[in-house]
Amino acid sequence: MAYLDTATDAQPSGLTTNREELVLDAMLHTATTAPYKGSLPTIASSNDQPRVFMDDLAAVSAAGHIEGNDTDGGGDQFTNVGDYRGQSQRWVQTGSVTDEQSSKDSAVGADLEGTKQKLLKQCMRNIEHTLVSDQDKIANVPNTTAGITEGLGNFTDPTNTNFAADYRCKTDSVFTGALSTLDDAALDALIASIYKEGGEYENLTLLAWPKLRSAIVFNTTRNAGTGSRIDYNVQGVGTIPYNVELMDTAYGKMNMINSNPQTGTEGFGLGYIYDPKYLHLHVQWGERASTYENRGAGTPVAVDYFAAHTCQGANRLGKIIPVSA
Repeated sequence: MAYLDTATDAQPSGLTTNREELVLDAMLHTATTAPYKGSLPTIASSNDQPRVFMDDLAAVSAAGHIEGNDTDGGGDQFTNVGDYRGQSQRWVQTGSVTDEQSSKDSAVGADLEGTKQKLLKQCMRNIEHTLVSDQDKIANVPNTTAGITEGLGNFTDPTNTNFAADYRCKTDSVFTGALSTLDDAALDALIASIYKEGGEYENLTLLAWPKLRSAIVFNTTRNAGTGSRIDYNVQGVGTIPYNVELMDTAYGKMNMINSNPQTGTEGFGLGYIYDPKYLHLHVQWGERASTYENRGAGTPVAVDYFAAHTCQGANRLGKIIPVSA
């Protein structure tokens, strides 16, 4: 169960710029450059440190009611509410284009509009890299320290004290074995640990880096040590494509999406399992471009984005981070 201190309607990221087409550029770049960012619901925010809440259910009971007993005993239902306080971060990408560059025909779009587009793509890649990183949040101190938002890698650290103990990512929800041992049984155990925390039919997403994605395909859809495939089709016909997009697990469907391989640190493999409803971006302003006065050396441009990454229960998350091949 999750609670927010702001409106729960997901809002698309805003864009303030003098070029309407940049909105479309941002949408296109999200799909290819920032797939994790694009999968998250967004919430309009005016708070540098947005606060979100989480709750759980009481232990199950099979007790019956004794006829004649009163039912007015009450009892506080919210003694175990947890909270998480986020931290906004502003990403800024700056650049410029000289008058001489703008005056020439160029295959790379070396003009003012091309500069905005390039800066936008770089900015969005940096945002994605931050959101999937292991970094902890750092409070903003004006003129001294930049505010840093917490990354998904830190959310999925079972020792993370930013969450109350009941809402931390569980040790069984983190795979740290050899990549070659990540088979059906290991993946099933990982998802089972996440499922056990909520008991809900989850709508899970697996954000997979290249080595992990290949390993899952070969370890779960191919006979070990051979090139022959395992036939999961009950009719005994059809093929299993190399590019697996949707996996039927014992606890519901899991959508597997590609990461941006230039973000995060893969090592022997890397992947995050999450239900997007437990993660949010609290956006103070969306991607925007600002153009400054050309004083002779060229036209300066800045693209920026301002938001906080929050989690309403890291116990609903999982991570695959193999320690060896």
